[in-house]
Amino acid sequence: MVTLSIVDTALSLTINKDQNLLEQCLAATLPVTRSCRNGNCGRCDSKLLQGQVRLRNGNLLQSPATVPLCIAYAIEDLQISDIPLSQLPSHWRCQRQSPQQLLLPAGRQTPPLQGDICAILFVNGVEVNEIAHVAGRSIALTNPSAITAENSVVSLITIDRDHSGQFTLWREHQNHRQLLWANINQTTALSAQAAYQQSSGVGKYIVSNDA
Repeated sequence: MVTLSIVDTALSLTINKDQNLLEQCLAATLPVTRSCRNGNCGRCDSKLLQGQVRLRNGNLLQSPATVPLCIAYAIEDLQISDIPLSQLPSHWRCQRQSPQQLLLPAGRQTPPLQGDICAILFVNGVEVNEIAHVAGRSIALTNPSAITAENSVVSLITIDRDHSGQFTLWREHQNHRQLLWANINQTTALSAQAAYQQSSGVGKYIVSNDA
């Protein structure tokens, strides 16, 4: 075990050398921005101030350097700064305009980004899609959505490209439990649960671990 000190948050974490830095930051409830999980998108890049890390491909990176947290593994005690923490709202309430077009409500808010993987939360289930383009309040989806009714209002959250795991999200209403989303990781399950609870006044949303 080694220590990861995060200058921005005055936080010091005890971490292991066998798990990447991003996963361990997320486990500590730090909302680090991320997307590709392959070190390509640059969203989780941070400044390595002290220490040395091993990248997924085996290369070593010595401070000072810019390090993608998602593919970096600690070798020794580390100090990082400028860790990119997400300031996005937990979810967006959107209105359907067409099978591949959603509309954000009026008002000042930060929209999702082009290329983000997203989950569209229906009353009776979840659909995974991708943001193809954002123009003002208009969000274009890469794939046609299963939403059928015009002017339907749905919740939208952004998720990791690799969001598979051993957790399941359920909706419980009037002594009936309905499966909403299965085989997802804990972070995705909790994000979807929070969005459902904020946007729906009917039923209770439960996350279970199927391991």
